[in-house]
Amino acid sequence: MKTHAYTGRVERLSVQALVLTLFFLLAAPAVPAQAPPSPVPAPENILAGALVIPMDNVHQGNAAGTTFNLRAYGLANLMLQNGIPVKWAIKPGKAKDDVDFSANVTRIAGTAGDAGPANVSFAGGPFIITRDYDTPFVQGLIANFNTGGTPVTVYRTNADAAVDIRYTLTHKPKIAVGPDGGNFGAGVYQSLFDRAGIPNYTNGIDDIGNAGACFTLATQGHQEDPSFVNNYRQFVNSGGNLILQCASVPTFENHTSGHFQTTGAGYIPFTSNIVNGNPPTEVNSNAFVFPEGSMPFNQFLGMLADQNGEVTEYAYAPGAGPANGNRISVRNSGVHADKFVATVSQVLGPSATGGVVFELGGHNYARPDVEGEGETDSELAMLNGQRMSLNTVFVPARTICTAPPQSVIGYKSVRRFNFRDGGPPLVAGDTVEWTVNYINNSQANQEQFQIADIINEFNDHLIFEAGSVSVQVFNGATAVANPAFNGSTDTNLLAAGALLPTNGRIQVKLRTLISEDAPRPYTLFNQTTARSLTLAASPNTKSDAIDATNAAIFDTEPPHPQSVNQIQNGSIIDPTRIQIPGNPTAADVAVEGRVVDQNSNGIGNALVTVIKGSDGTASSVRSNSLGFFRIDGLEAGEFYLVSVTRKGYRFPGQPFTYTFSEDVFGLTLSGIQNAKPGRDAVRASASSKLIR
Repeated sequence: MKTHAYTGRVERLSVQALVLTLFFLLAAPAVPAQAPPSPVPAPENILAGALVIPMDNVHQGNAAGTTFNLRAYGLANLMLQNGIPVKWAIKPGKAKDDVDFSANVTRIAGTAGDAGPANVSFAGGPFIITRDYDTPFVQGLIANFNTGGTPVTVYRTNADAAVDIRYTLTHKPKIAVGPDGGNFGAGVYQSLFDRAGIPNYTNGIDDIGNAGACFTLATQGHQEDPSFVNNYRQFVNSGGNLILQCASVPTFENHTSGHFQTTGAGYIPFTSNIVNGNPPTEVNSNAFVFPEGSMPFNQFLGMLADQNGEVTEYAYAPGAGPANGNRISVRNSGVHADKFVATVSQVLGPSATGGVVFELGGHNYARPDVEGEGETDSELAMLNGQRMSLNTVFVPARTICTAPPQSVIGYKSVRRFNFRDGGPPLVAGDTVEWTVNYINNSQANQEQFQIADIINEFNDHLIFEAGSVSVQVFNGATAVANPAFNGSTDTNLLAAGALLPTNGRIQVKLRTLISEDAPRPYTLFNQTTARSLTLAASPNTKSDAIDATNAAIFDTEPPHPQSVNQIQNGSIIDPTRIQIPGNPTAADVAVEGRVVDQNSNGIGNALVTVIKGSDGTASSVRSNSLGFFRIDGLEAGEFYLVSVTRKGYRFPGQPFTYTFSEDVFGLTLSGIQNAKPGRDAVRASASSKLIR
């Protein structure tokens, strides 16, 4: 049995900031990795002011379209590493090299392409950063990155544009690079990522099972040792993506733990090498066919190099066939149409995120053609082979390496506005002032920001004082009060067009009168809800009540010292509340608190019983829908036993024993839901604040 005697002031309840998660950043939607999306999603309306990283050979290369700046991938990766979502625009069903979208743009970085303003057609899978992320932080990322190598061209859109978006990328790529030496030299993938400006890779990983968590992509450029195929199978089954190149294709695919793309005997490889005196078996041709131009794997413009290597092409072995929705990315043509250069499968199925296996012939697409072998690949064709590998970095994987959710923090406090001598802290007829603060801790500007307040959403007896809404802005925010706000038919506190930029803050104050006919005792609640152009209003966008004396949530202008003490719980969103006391006799005390589950969610309709120890007199009350309860008329200085019951819950450790010498505020009774066996027991606890 636990015994609690309340004879003085207790410690304050802890406070944690409320984080309003922007759900559109949590993860990419379940869009097929390579198969055409079905049904085809409607184009998104990309608002003017968005940033575009072009991925075609003119606007990210030269006027002749004969080269490409691989560092465009590095800039997109840099955004993801810094928590900036990136949209990958790929038009569904397009033929290879077709346009993905067109827009009127002006160049803001780099030197390739049109300076603008100009109407530009973008192809090759361009990347987009929406205008709410065009902040000084992002501009700094672009400028700093462009000082480290060939500048990447970036455009800003001048008008809205309808764009087909394949993915909204939020994962943070982290790459495991396996052995890729062979007879043509080592460092194939390391060098590729270095050229692209992608530093987030770990080199020389054989056994991914012992390499730690968090990789989104594993590369195997030239692996002839099958020792760890099973570990990579587990990695793929867990949602990681894998690219196998050259000798790695038969090593992994034909292994009993492999068969990521095939049934039966797997693939027959073809080679440009002389093996045991036998001549090469490769098809020495640049007449490649790209069956699906909208594959993310195929986002490049122009022909692919006919690169040599231990494995240049491969075909299904006799009796073998496709598995896991295997699709052909690049194949030969004519009589050799059955020989593939690139393929891709989805081990976890077409609707899952991650588990994608890419396979690619050719050893090193950065290695110049060997004189005398009859190959005359252009610079662009070789860059395109490198682009195929870089494209795999951006296909979403199911991993814990995700960007942290972007957030807006909101809190609210309340104090008595009118002055009077003596009496309880609050009574009917008092005027209270509610102070609401929102700060933008995300990297996105929150355009069209709005705060809604339904004054009597939870109860009656609050009367809005017309004209009392005032607004202050900080750190670049712009907002003014909505003069039509009344808390009932018009619940928007701000006039249209408010902006809450990164690191900005908006503070709103409003006053309400507690009506004279309010019951005694009575608890009144108030709650606000935020939204913006990109932040949808939801239960998770509500403001949190703040303790009167706690300044930890905000480092400037903490709640006024006369604020009304609030119940605090960092795992829930508490409405701000005020309490009108009853009219007790001098010997009477009241107990007020809340019944919660193990996740600190309120438990409604719980029966709270208080039994007087001296004579067994019992008083009971049921908690409201939010779990709050109040029992009046208890005798001061008496010993009491408190218990709580609710169907479907158990409350270990009860009855709790107390000696109530004063009114108790903030008693918390915690229970465990019976429907969730196996969870660690959460013992009931009680804490309080004394009202003096």
